[in-house]
Parts: sequence; C-alpha cells; structure tokens
Amino acid sequence: MKEFFRYLQGYLRIRVWGYSPERFMNLCGSRGILLWDITRREEDYLMYISLSGFFRLRPVVRKTGTRVSVLERCGLPFLLRRMRKRKVFVMGLPACLAFLIVMSRFIWAIDFEGNRSVTDDMLMDFLTANGVEYGTARSDIDIERLEEGLRETFDGITWTSVTIDGTRLVVSVRENDLVMTEEEASEALKGYPGSDLLATQDGTVVSILTRQGVPQVTAGMEVKKGDVLVSGAVPVPADDGSVKEYQYCHADADVVIAYQVTFEEKLALNYEYKNYTGREEKDFFLSMGGRQKVFRLGDCRFLKYDTVMDTRQVKVLGQIYLPFYYGFEIKREYFDVEAVYRREQAEEILKERLEKKIEGLYDLGVQIMQKNVTMNTVGGSAVLNAVLEVEGKTGQPRPLSGQQTEPSAGEET
Repeated sequence: MKEFFRYLQGYLRIRVWGYSPERFMNLCGSRGILLWDITRREEDYLMYISLSGFFRLRPVVRKTGTRVSVLERCGLPFLLRRMRKRKVFVMGLPACLAFLIVMSRFIWAIDFEGNRSVTDDMLMDFLTANGVEYGTARSDIDIERLEEGLRETFDGITWTSVTIDGTRLVVSVRENDLVMTEEEASEALKGYPGSDLLATQDGTVVSILTRQGVPQVTAGMEVKKGDVLVSGAVPVPADDGSVKEYQYCHADADVVIAYQVTFEEKLALNYEYKNYTGREEKDFFLSMGGRQKVFRLGDCRFLKYDTVMDTRQVKVLGQIYLPFYYGFEIKREYFDVEAVYRREQAEEILKERLEKKIEGLYDLGVQIMQKNVTMNTVGGSAVLNAVLEVEGKTGQPRPLSGQQTEPSAGEET
C-alpha cells in the first residue's frame, strides 16, 4: 500500500556525494524528509526520496556541503507529463478501454463439451435457430430456455448446462447412457413430487433391488423399452381394500437386465490412402466478422494437398474473447496410393473396432456374458458380425405430475 501512495505522489532516485553524506541523511531524518532503500557505492550514496521531500532539500544541501543529482523520476506525475507529448496515445487509451468494455457485453466464442453423437454443427444450428450466435448480446441470452430447448430437441441429451464465462458461451451436455447420473436425475426431477423408473432397453430382468417405490417387475420377466420397472405412486389402501389415494416418491432401484447388442462393421479390401511427403507451405491469415484475408507469397507448388487451418482467437485478460482471429493456412502435400488389405490385416482392423465398442460398453458398467463373432469376405469387403450377450443396469426416471388416480399397469388393487 505504501508503494501505491508513493507512486501516486511521485518519487525520485537520487545520488548524494560530497563533504558529509552521513550528516545529510541525519538532517533529513530530523526534518521529516523520508529516505528509503539507501545503498552505498564507493563514496556515493543512492537512495529514494519523495517528490515533496526533494523540494525541501536546498537548506540541507547547503548546510552539509553535499551535492545531489537525480537519477530516475518515478510515479504518476511524471507519467502524466510524458503523456502530454503523446496526444494520440492519451486519446487512444480511453477509446481502447471503452472498446473492450463494449465488446465484453457480447458473445465471441462458443464451446461445446460432452457431446458425442450430437455434433458441434447440430448444436450450433440449434443455437442459431434460437437467436444465439457470434456477436449476440449476453443480456439477450435466456440460459434456462436454452437448456430446456436442448433437452426437448435432442432425444439423446439427458442433462444440459449453459454458462457464460466472459465473452465465451459454454454448452455442456450429457448424452443418454444406460443409467442417469445422480446429477442428471436430480436436475430432471426438480419440481416434481415423484417419478417412475422406466426401462431403457428391451431385455429380461436378471435382478431387482428396490429402495423406494413399488416394483412392477420381477426377475425373469421380459420388458420393453419404456416399460415401468418401479412406480413412484405408492397406493394407500382404504378399509375395504380399494386404493384410497396415492403418495408420491422418486422411485429408486437397481435393476439389472440381460439383452443383446449387435455390431456389424465392413472394411473394403481395396483402398486408397494419402502418402504425405512431409512438405508444407504456410500462409498467414487474419479474420474478422466472417471475412478472411490470406497473405500468400505465391501460388501453391503442390499438385495435391490438404489444407489445415491453425486458428487462434484474440482474447484480453484471459477471458474476454474478441471477434478477431489469426493464424496459418497450412498446405500439406500428398500423393494418392492404391493398396490392398491382406485378410489378416483386415481382420485385425475389424477386431480393433469391435474392441472399442466393447470398451464403450464397459465404461457404461455393462458386463459381457457371451460373444458370438463371425468374419466373412463379401463382394471385396471384409465383414464382421458380432452378437454380444450382456447384462447391465437400466432405469430412466420419468417425472410424475402428482395427478395419479389409477394404479400403474401390473399393480393389483
């Protein structure tokens, strides 16, 4: 804090030499003239002094027979004096600050997180249709409406979160897995008195452990996608055995079902690939408001090449993104080469693709009970067919409105 006030008032770095520098410093102390960061250099002394204290040095210098010279001028008063000679800079600084403040009120970057089957282009089209694009004012964005619209528009999306970070809009989604996470479930059921638990797959119930709600299935039963596994409407019987009313809860259970997963993959034995030579050409570009200017040094020398854009967006203070882009347009030379997969190579590639499919199932908590894999060659292509017998948890909550008046299907009255 002391340094801040010293900067506002202005201070000097001075050199003191002559008959009695030590007496000079003692007199400054007795007269309330502050000196700091005093260092000795041979017969001289270097130190800092406030601007107001410097103007009180004349009688001290005469009395002690010393001499003083100014080495550096520091602080706001000297900065303002220098700025008077740079009128363009002085006028441009507030204009630049005003520009940043205005630009920070708009969205200049849009990022998507968590999407797999729903592509970035599909999400961008959705945002555009709802009036959100680059340059949209932050105050015009209805976050709750966007989150609800994403869940309604895309059946595969079960949880959404739209946040604004500076001038960046971040759309986070979670796509439909076999079982909702606790965070997704609590978000989807917010505001509802209860919920049913629905099957997400066709299959056979292996086991069911109900923690809350009324189970509607037992082990060994066949279920279809959308069937109620556990009801959140708990009947309250009357004296005559009829249902008097319903009490609502959020159905909660661990339901494991057995079902089949089929997988087919084809690979053409004759194929063509790009053999990159390693030669590249780079052209610098600038982009603003959808217009791009590429600064090319000449025509490209390559007959065939791929173009890759290395794009960077200008941002200020780490989170204020501006609608200015720059980078390089990179051309990579290649030649087309025709080749043929050997049967062993084709089978190895198809097996790797199957393993990736199986790894995805393991990530969802699914157990592979049995695999039936066949490999054939049909019409110049290698074809892999796999039937996987699996067991996994199922259960998708469906909110109840609180208007239940009749028992759910399968409930005895």
